[in-house]
Amino acid sequence: MATKKSAKKKQDWNKSLTQAFIVFILIACVAGFSLTMGFFDIFKTAKDGNGIVVSYTIRDDTGIPVLSSDQAVIEKEGVAGGVSQPLQMVIGSNYTDFIVPINVYMYPVGSTSYALFEPEMTAIAEGAIGLGEKGTKTVLFPFGKTMVREMTAEQYNLIDGNYSQAAVGMWIPLGFAPQPEVVLGNETAPETITTRMAKIVGKGNDTLTVQYGYASADITILQIV
Repeated sequence: MATKKSAKKKQDWNKSLTQAFIVFILIACVAGFSLTMGFFDIFKTAKDGNGIVVSYTIRDDTGIPVLSSDQAVIEKEGVAGGVSQPLQMVIGSNYTDFIVPINVYMYPVGSTSYALFEPEMTAIAEGAIGLGEKGTKTVLFPFGKTMVREMTAEQYNLIDGNYSQAAVGMWIPLGFAPQPEVVLGNETAPETITTRMAKIVGKGNDTLTVQYGYASADITILQIV
């Protein structure tokens, strides 16, 4: 009898061990699958059609941050224009308008609509291709050099500027209509006006040369969808 009981206990013990081992294998498989998926996510890179969330800092040709969503840049360097949330975009999407308004905070105005241009947004999206999450890159805006205009002293005064105090290197806000065109003073304003900071790059006896194009954007991919 003792031998039979001992054998039965051994069988029950072996059965319990087997069940425990099966459960362990199942847990290990699930955990392994999750870890494997996370492992392959490390190698996921942005491609055409992906939705992405991008932290960015747009700079002028001297490296000054004009617009940024990067808290470290905002705290250490400050911005000439404003601060915003990271950009959300789809790589390869087409913008119907030249001006792409984004919501930014500008001191001392507060929250306002800021004018980014379609070539800038497209360059940022295309620059993200091939980057993984946390990947960084500097995207150049070669077209920014051509975005200049002349303003007369009268036109500058119409946007509440003081021509006698205007100096090369100063930043001034310009209003842009959807076409785009700069809206000045007593011109008939369309319903939608977006603001964009421009830099005075030249001054004559009665005219200012203003550059409203920027040079580059430092980007970091926060998320790939």
